[in-house]
Formats: sequence, C-alpha cells, structure tokens
Amino acid sequence: MFQCILYNQIRYLLSNYSKLKVYLALISRLFPKASALCLKYFASANRIKRLEFAQRCIDADVIFTDECTVALENHARLSFHRWWAPPKLKGHPKHPLKVHIWDGILRHGPTELFIFDGIMDLEFFVNSILKDALVLFIREFFPQGHRFQQDNDPKHKSNLAKSYFKSSIINWWPTPPESPDMNPIELLWHELKHFLRKVKKPKTKQELVDGIAEFWTARVTAVKCNTYINHLKTVLPKVIEREGRASGY
Repeated sequence: MFQCILYNQIRYLLSNYSKLKVYLALISRLFPKASALCLKYFASANRIKRLEFAQRCIDADVIFTDECTVALENHARLSFHRWWAPPKLKGHPKHPLKVHIWDGILRHGPTELFIFDGIMDLEFFVNSILKDALVLFIREFFPQGHRFQQDNDPKHKSNLAKSYFKSSIINWWPTPPESPDMNPIELLWHELKHFLRKVKKPKTKQELVDGIAEFWTARVTAVKCNTYINHLKTVLPKVIEREGRASGY
C-alpha cells in the first residue's frame, strides 16, 4: 500500500514538470508491482475527456481501428542451463524483419486486412489506408452512416487527415488521450501475436504474412469481434464510475 501511494505521488509531482517526464519510466522500473496495481495518473483535462467519451460511446456501434507492428521472432532457439544458474537470454536481431498492419473491428466483423512495409508517413496514411481501405469499406457496408475511432497518433490528427475526413464524410470520433483501454482491438493484437508465437512459428517474412492472413481469415469472426467489443461494457462503466480515471483493464 505504501509503495502504491508513493508511486502515484511521485508520478503526480513529476508530471507537472515537462523536463522531468522522462523519469516516469524510471519510477515504473523502481516500483514495477506498484505500477501494475495502482491506477494510472491522468491529468484532470484528460479525465474529463475520457468520462465524456465513455458516456457517449457506451451504447454506440463504432469502427475501432489501430496499427500494429509484428516482428519475425526466432522460435527455434533453445537455451539450457543448470538449475542453480540463471537462464541465458536468447539473442535477438538488432533489426528484425517485421511488417505493419492496419485494421479495424466492429460488431459486423473485421474490416479488410491491410499489411504494409516501411514507415507509415502522413501521405501513405491518407492516400493508401484511408482512401484504399477505410473509405471503400465504409461505402460498401455503411452507406447510411458510421462512427470511426482511432488513436491520437499525430498523423491521425493532422490537418491533411482532418481535411480528408471532412471531404470523404468520415464520422471521426476523436479518442481522448491515454485511452488504450477504450479500444478493444488492442486485445486482438495480443491474440494475433500469441497465435504467431505459439501456433504458426514463422521463419520467413512470407510465412509471417501468411500467418497473419490466416489468423485474420479463419479466427477473426463477427463473434470474436463482438466478444472483444462487449468487453467495453465492463470498461466504460468503470471509467464513468471513476470519473475518467483508469479503468484497471
């Protein structure tokens, strides 16, 4: 209990000084158990935004979108050590092969899978992801209206993106800062990486892409999407109960 109180007090004091915010990560390392158990500190302005968004979103049907990076891991390497000796850490490549995914889920099921390489800059986000993936999906399945959610990546909130939202009539619901618990697709990314790590175990980049496509085609059904989205029925009331503070999920 003492560690929990001390941890939150230190975070609160440091958060008021922009030059010292880099030490928040150090505090998390000093108190790893407390940081996991204690509620996350939010600025009062962000708590208000979280509370308003939770009240607005609790009964709405929303397209939840996000990006995810999946790296190729070496699953075949084993390390043996004597029972009294510390285990040897497995080596990791400095620049592993990886791909990026953009996708979304909603109660009707998932959106089309979009896998890409390289860096997602602003022009790529607008011209490739929004134009070629999101807008086509919305026009096919939601001609009468929709609600679109994404995180607060600077590219997502840029003037170019906002202009495209307006010209393409995309009903964007801005997400409050520090709110990954309000986007259920985060849970799906965890399941995807577990599937690749424990089931497919890809050894080449093509096997990695094929594994992602197999997971999305065979396992991401409307039932699974509803299961993750229904998790918000637990998260959002907790956010409202705690007046915008962390839900604990």
